[in-house]
Amino acid sequence: MRHLGLVAMAAMLAGCAAGQGTAPVERRTVVSGAGFEAVRGEADLVVRTFLDDGSQQRMEVVGARCTVSTSLYSAKLVTPSRLVVPNFGPQSPELLFDCQVDKLRGQATRDITTTWRYAPSDPYPYGWPGAYGGWGYGGWGGYAWDRPAYPRSDYRNVNVPLR
Repeated sequence: MRHLGLVAMAAMLAGCAAGQGTAPVERRTVVSGAGFEAVRGEADLVVRTFLDDGSQQRMEVVGARCTVSTSLYSAKLVTPSRLVVPNFGPQSPELLFDCQVDKLRGQATRDITTTWRYAPSDPYPYGWPGAYGGWGYGGWGGYAWDRPAYPRSDYRNVNVPLR
């Protein structure tokens, strides 16, 4: 019976967008990177909260109050929300989310993810295939051996389960 009460309470708080099953993100919380020297831009992610009742079907809970904390900064937001934080590249701190609405509470963490990107290049930068370099220093196209690569660091969106 208690479980049914929690589901009913979450249903009242839940917001669903047509066809998506998630509420529209209308709030935005920005943490300024102005006080830091090693900032490489901004990273943004969407923070949502869901009722975790053990079933396969997730029900979004709208209006949960969350505290986001790291070793460098902290912020408060209300879900769903877009969170914009300073990006320190691969050295970006882990984000800890602590969310609560009524008697429901949940936590989640999110690490920075760094992937390598390649700049676009001419498939024949040094002439026809077979010439020095051709399709990447003797290789065939798609390996990008002859073009610069750069790292891209970002946070993935986070869904905080509430129990």
